Amino acid sequence: MTDIDSFEKKHDEQTMIEVNTGKRKKEQFIDKLMEGDVVNDLFAVKIKNPPRGYRKGTMFSLVISDKTGEINVKFWGGENRDRIKRLYDSFKVGDVVQIRSGNVEIYIDKPQISINETSGGIRKCKPNEYDVSDFVPALEKGRIKNLLKEIEKHIESINNNHLKNLLRSFFDDPKFVNRYTQSPSAMTHHHNYVGGNLEHSLGVVRLCINISEMYPGINKDLVITGAILHDVGKLKEYQTTASIDKTKDGNFIGHIVIGDRWIREKIGELRKKGEDFNKDLESFLCHMILSHHGKYEFGSPRMPKIVEACVLFQADLMDSQVKHYIQKLEENRKNTDDDWAYIWDSDLGSRRPMFLGEV
Repeated sequence: MTDIDSFEKKHDEQTMIEVNTGKRKKEQFIDKLMEGDVVNDLFAVKIKNPPRGYRKGTMFSLVISDKTGEINVKFWGGENRDRIKRLYDSFKVGDVVQIRSGNVEIYIDKPQISINETSGGIRKCKPNEYDVSDFVPALEKGRIKNLLKEIEKHIESINNNHLKNLLRSFFDDPKFVNRYTQSPSAMTHHHNYVGGNLEHSLGVVRLCINISEMYPGINKDLVITGAILHDVGKLKEYQTTASIDKTKDGNFIGHIVIGDRWIREKIGELRKKGEDFNKDLESFLCHMILSHHGKYEFGSPRMPKIVEACVLFQADLMDSQVKHYIQKLEENRKNTDDDWAYIWDSDLGSRRPMFLGEV
């Protein structure tokens, strides 16, 4: 366990890192780091926590990531607070940094990287120094292609011409298709990788179809359309560089409202072209987009008021929660050979056990 007072200042100068020339591939990935390893490699900055004092100087902490996972970093500085602040301000979330002479330690049962100012350092890298594919996980191109084919099959199955024309107005645009197939679905919680939003949306489509076939009276065309477009706002909410981050609109507005506006804009364009898009159908579909998080406390502007909106909410919740559980399972299996791990449960406000063995 790391002692926050363990940093020993040998002199008043921080170790400098020479600038690399040319692009380099990563050799040290987070999922392979072990206690005792010395880290000298490139990582994306995911979270920054401001400098603060400790008994022997000033420190700050980060969360860094690559395509295999994320890890906490503690940078232990000396008494020159201004120098530590300048280093902290020299890079931002989303940048790639080079870490030199970081030591992997175990803190509260989890690995972290500890960097001593007198022997190690952090430096912001230029874009020509790294390969983005090292930092953001992605579905294989073949899988993305197959998922898109299935989405297209579901679009063609729709009988309502208004809804089919609306979907075609999106999916006949190659730039939109590229964004739809490359977008992540979240920063951390579920499907947080390139192609994740495509995979999640198709998962919701499949669940919605199953539910609509189980219960009579559900408008199948409407739930399929709602499922395909329910997270379309995420294409404008997230941006993927060396890490997944939110755009300005993502922070200020969010994907639910962005999606509602985008769909209404497309419907407006169809009407300008002479199509008499049914106004009630527009209201039903946009209500589904605005209520697909189901509860106000989940960030939903509206509560579901039609059965199709209820179906979409439940399908979206199931796909996201099951995927979240599977990702936690895979993550913890990488970190331990034990059959049990304890994960944080936000509903309970505490950790709970998860079985990691085979069932």
